[in-house]
Amino acid sequence: MEYKTVTVAKKKFGFGRIISLCVGSFIMLISALLCLTIIGILPGLGLAFFSLPFFAIAVGGARYSCPNCGHDKNFVTSGKFNDSCRRCKQNIAVDWVKNVG
Repeated sequence: MEYKTVTVAKKKFGFGRIISLCVGSFIMLISALLCLTIIGILPGLGLAFFSLPFFAIAVGGARYSCPNCGHDKNFVTSGKFNDSCRRCKQNIAVDWVKNVG
């Protein structure tokens, strides 16, 4: 399969992502403290799974449209340089550019 290229704007590490990282870290710390006791292992594991979406928000990413089929609900996380379309499974190279606006 050949690679197609898509250009995606990289978002800044703003206030919302910083708050999400802090909340996720705080919940993970509490879950680690709960896992130290025998009674708190199960609630600690639940809190650890609850904190994962906060870390996913802190990582960030961008949506793009597939150049092959036009499917516009594709998502790539920051730092990845290649991805595949969810619909047509086309390999797509991702070019990150700074967000000027």
